[in-house]
Amino acid sequence: MHFFQSLPKFCCTLVFLLGFYFITSPAQASNAPSSIAVFDWTIAEALLSLDPAPVLMGNVAAFHTWTGNDYVDADITNIGTRSFPNMELLSSIDPQYILLAPRQTRMAATLANIAPSYITHSFPFVNNSSDELWATFVAFILEVGELSGRRASAEQLITNTKLNLASLKDELDPHPPLLVIQLITEQYVRVYGDNSMFNEVLHHLGLNNAWTGKTNQWGYSMVSIRELFKAKEARLVIMESAFPIGIENNIENSGMWRYLPSVQRGDFIVLPSSFWIGGVHPSARRFANALVKAL
Repeated sequence: MHFFQSLPKFCCTLVFLLGFYFITSPAQASNAPSSIAVFDWTIAEALLSLDPAPVLMGNVAAFHTWTGNDYVDADITNIGTRSFPNMELLSSIDPQYILLAPRQTRMAATLANIAPSYITHSFPFVNNSSDELWATFVAFILEVGELSGRRASAEQLITNTKLNLASLKDELDPHPPLLVIQLITEQYVRVYGDNSMFNEVLHHLGLNNAWTGKTNQWGYSMVSIRELFKAKEARLVIMESAFPIGIENNIENSGMWRYLPSVQRGDFIVLPSSFWIGGVHPSARRFANALVKAL
């Protein structure tokens, strides 16, 4: 009789102890660092460059490729894809807040039950003119710094990038204009001009961009390879990862490519895929350093 009378008390004690164990497990402890969720790589790279709290994001493997594996040791949790995150997983992790790009404003209502959302209003590549793009980069880094409590780190990143680009510029001798491209097929390329991160870096390095045609909000034009023949003196800077598989190994013997003046002169450059086209200071620094080393 005494056993059954004491059973409820025993069960309550057991439940309490089990509850205490689960609550204080590493993943759910109240003193665990709170995380920040993002659904855009421009925000993600800016945030990770400031050494923030744990970051929740999608398409992590591809992100590492486009950012030169600079953040492989960062505290990142993969929550699926950028467009279709795993909402159940996201909810179970319970991020402190979510940072969104302006084009993702509609997601805020869907995410409201998970965490508060903040729009990065200074997000670059939103109908900016080339005259103000770098200023937008600066404003964007500072805003991400403010939102993540890393304002000092953001200011330091801006200063370090400015000094890095100035130092690289001093290393360069005069060069002919450059054509920065990504091969989409063997006939069509993306060529980067005004409103691109690549063009901003060329400007800061004192280099000229041979492409003066109209570009989209990300700073590139999709053109036929035939269009590249117009820039006869230009030196090609080719982004490695955009090739169809293997073409980078035989570009001098491939189709129309072998007739391009830069290819015939043998002065074209192939760079790795470690620069996010929508990146700001971190990708700009990687591109600048890789380019100057190749030149």
